[in-house]
Amino acid sequence: MDQLQNAAPVSGGMGMHLLKKMGWNPGEGLGKEKTGTLEPLLLEVKLDKKGLLANEEQKKKQQKLAKATVKTLEGKHPVSLLGEYTAKRKLGAPQYQICMESGPDHKKLFLFKVIVNGVEYKPETASPNKKQAKADAAKLCLQHLGLLSVT
Repeated sequence: MDQLQNAAPVSGGMGMHLLKKMGWNPGEGLGKEKTGTLEPLLLEVKLDKKGLLANEEQKKKQQKLAKATVKTLEGKHPVSLLGEYTAKRKLGAPQYQICMESGPDHKKLFLFKVIVNGVEYKPETASPNKKQAKADAAKLCLQHLGLLSVT
C-alpha cells in the first residue's frame, strides 16, 4: 500500500514518449488550455471485504445457490446421475442389461434393468428406444435410492 502512495513520478516509458511527442512538457497541465491537475489522483486501497454486498443481494445469492443445487440434481440425465452417485459411494459402476426386445423392426420396444450394489431395478413399461429404456431404469433406481422424487 505504501508503494502506491510513495511512488516516484513517471520519468520515461512509452506513455511519456507519446505525451512529449504531442507537445506536452513535465510540469504542465493536460488539456487544450493546459489547466489539468498536476497532482496525481490519490488511491484508497481497500483490504477487507466488508460492505461489498448488500443484505438483499446476499439473500438473493444464497437463494440462487440453493436453487442451483436442486437443478443440478433434477436437471441431469438419470444415467449420468446414477453413474456419478455410484462412483461417489464406491458401489461400482451400474450394470445395464436388456431384458426384453420385442416388436417389428420399425416399431421395437425395449426394456432394460439396472443392477446397483447387487440390487436389480426394472421398470414395468417398455420404451420405444434403448436410450429411453436405460434412462427409465436409472430413474427407477434413483427413485428407490431417494435421490429423485416419485412422479
